[in-house]
Amino acid sequence: MISTRLSVIDEIFLRTHRGYGIPIALQGIWRTTETVDKQELARVHRELAVGQLGRRVGKPRIPGARLRWDISPQSLPLEYGTEPVDDVIGWADSQADVPLDPQYGPGWRLTAAPLAHGGTVVSLVCSHALADARGLIDAAAQAFSGGTTPAPVPRPGSDARDAITMIVTVLVRSIAATAKLWVSKKARAELRAFTAADIGRVAPHRARQMYAVIVDVDAEEWDSAAKSVDGSANSLFVSVVAAAMRELGSPAVTVDIPFRTGSGDANSIGMATVAVRGDDSPADIRIACKAAFGAPVGAPAGYPPEIVQLLPHRIAAKLTSTPGRGEVLCSNIGDIPRAVTTLGPHRSGGLATRAIHPNPSDAVSTIRMSTYISRMNGNYTLSLVCTDDALVGSSAELTSAVQRALATRNLAGKPW
Repeated sequence: MISTRLSVIDEIFLRTHRGYGIPIALQGIWRTTETVDKQELARVHRELAVGQLGRRVGKPRIPGARLRWDISPQSLPLEYGTEPVDDVIGWADSQADVPLDPQYGPGWRLTAAPLAHGGTVVSLVCSHALADARGLIDAAAQAFSGGTTPAPVPRPGSDARDAITMIVTVLVRSIAATAKLWVSKKARAELRAFTAADIGRVAPHRARQMYAVIVDVDAEEWDSAAKSVDGSANSLFVSVVAAAMRELGSPAVTVDIPFRTGSGDANSIGMATVAVRGDDSPADIRIACKAAFGAPVGAPAGYPPEIVQLLPHRIAAKLTSTPGRGEVLCSNIGDIPRAVTTLGPHRSGGLATRAIHPNPSDAVSTIRMSTYISRMNGNYTLSLVCTDDALVGSSAELTSAVQRALATRNLAGKPW
């Protein structure tokens, strides 16, 4: 069941639209070799407006209650450009350069344009507060498939009941956690480790420019390369990204790896953090990731994470600037649902999923590079986005680093 209240992570992404961190928009980029009719896209646009993205953040009337999700069909109009697009990534980068606002709306946008060499490119972007990557893909799958109207977001319950539940939960668990500190060395050590990790967090940078690359890699070759070194598709992904960071001058990095929790929140994700080097094998990374998943990032020593939802934005932002602690994000989106591989009679020629940063305006971020991988039509598609111009000076430099990193695993990528 979809949650009707914002979670701790949902609110982290909401605060990025209020100046506490770098704004984050999720994006799906869909290509076809055929021309997609505007009427077909208009149908998709209508169904998106009444589906999982058709909502906005509402303020509770009772102090202590969590922010809620209210149904909202408000949307930016569908835009179908007339100028042929030659640089797909450059075009896609600009599609979130509008005020995406999950609270005051609209929080999502659908656009399309003809491709210079034939076909159509489609972009769907939404604020990360509205959905995680899987939520965005599921919303697209429902709208692309058509036939049935997607179920709207259920209405939230009583603000008073939610406030009472929140306050009681936070008080009881906080008292219990504080009492535990007196008798448990493990709890005290966990709190000290959490504080030390927070102090030692990667130094933030100011995001002034975004550099991006998207490459396709044959899925059979990728899986074979992973198996040959006793790794997994995911640990190979992390190793390639670490190798790319080494090529760019960072031989050792901390990596945040999100995983699905199935909580029903807009962002149903947990976060594990692992330290890797560019020359680590996929087998070693696989072992390290397994250990990290057993100790995900969260509130320490039994304290309830919901405590930050009772605090003002400014204080909450200092305690939870990001869901993780790394300087690199590696997000495995997984297999793309069959419903997204076609739009009406048109079959996709490629799909990339990623997060981008609309109008960063010198926003402060600890994430230097965010990377994504998904599988569709016999390919793995890697998307890398860098906002640290001290690390990367151009998209061409980033592309070269990725190609060299793939070559270390006897792989080759085909850039978009």
